[in-house]
Amino acid sequence: MNASDEKTRSLWMLEDGAGLDAPRLAEDLTCDVVIVGAGIAGLSVAYELSQIGKEVVVLDRGRIAGGVTARTTAHLAPVCDDGVAELTKIRGGAMAAKFQASQVAAVDRIEAIVAKHKIACDFRRLDAFLFPAPGMAFKDAREAQDEEYKALRAAKADVEKAKGVPLTGFEDAPVLRYANQATFHPLKYIKALIREIEGNGGRLFADTPVIEAEERADGVCVKIEG
Repeated sequence: MNASDEKTRSLWMLEDGAGLDAPRLAEDLTCDVVIVGAGIAGLSVAYELSQIGKEVVVLDRGRIAGGVTARTTAHLAPVCDDGVAELTKIRGGAMAAKFQASQVAAVDRIEAIVAKHKIACDFRRLDAFLFPAPGMAFKDAREAQDEEYKALRAAKADVEKAKGVPLTGFEDAPVLRYANQATFHPLKYIKALIREIEGNGGRLFADTPVIEAEERADGVCVKIEG
């Protein structure tokens, strides 16, 4: 998803939104890998490939990192947003465990990249808490959390039961404490990735909508609007 046409601006964009411009692709190019989408997912893939010597081109229909990446909460949470209990019901315990391991590895990888390149993006580890919604009876919350806790432990998540959060009315609430999560400034991090990508010969193009991808005998041809 790209939200570059939205008029809203996030805190991250107000603080550090400059310097993410890129030209529109206006010529034919060849490369090892073309990546469609210049959010954190696409740029992370481009970074990893450029680090092993691949020539990459990144295309985005809007601004570089101008979509959801620029409007994130910046909370790096290695736990399924919809709940691990629900994921386990739908996909099974083995898949839930693999998902959990992959999310933990992703946050660890961001931390390693920050350390490797000395990226000043306010990365820090911190705990997160799941507590009842306003108006939810603590008894009902405890029952729901028990189910989630069992699924989390089965998936080997770093979680424990706790009591209370520093919010009025929730001092004695049943909570789940997720340890070793993280937060960062997404655009500061993205800018560092872009420097590394371009330093290794990668190229980024904005305002370049992809309309077709055709697999051929000699490779893949990606066509853009216009």
